[in-house]
Amino acid sequence: MRFQAYFAPAIKILLYIIAVILLGGTIVGILFFCKVPIDLTINQATLLVSVCPLCAIVDLLFATLHYKVDSKCLRLYVGFIDIFGGKVGIDKILNIVFDNGKMYISYLSGKGMDPIISAIVINPKRYIEMKDLLISKNPKIVFYDAQNDTSVSK
Repeated sequence: MRFQAYFAPAIKILLYIIAVILLGGTIVGILFFCKVPIDLTINQATLLVSVCPLCAIVDLLFATLHYKVDSKCLRLYVGFIDIFGGKVGIDKILNIVFDNGKMYISYLSGKGMDPIISAIVINPKRYIEMKDLLISKNPKIVFYDAQNDTSVSK
């Protein structure tokens, strides 16, 4: 199942606007090299053609950031690149914690004995859905909701 990374709506819109502006800059640079009369120097056009496409690709990759839960792993994708590299096995997840309106998981990675804590940045409305999915795949995961905690720690 796929969970889109959560950005504030203004940031998401800004990412797409930046991508459009960068693609526009690329087009202007290409038009200059196609001898369309545009008031640019050769250096400015070269900069537009070389830098704008790369920045637009990076921008769009971040705009498409998402998590994917498959049968064995929790994966974080930037575009088509798995950032976690399959290192977050569902069988290695120890805890899911909701605290201060955020979701965290702790998991064991590789040969390490200490758990790694990672924030899960998805829409808060989908926290329960992701938690339920992960626990259905690994019932040993311990869930803790700090907002509804009635225990007393001493």
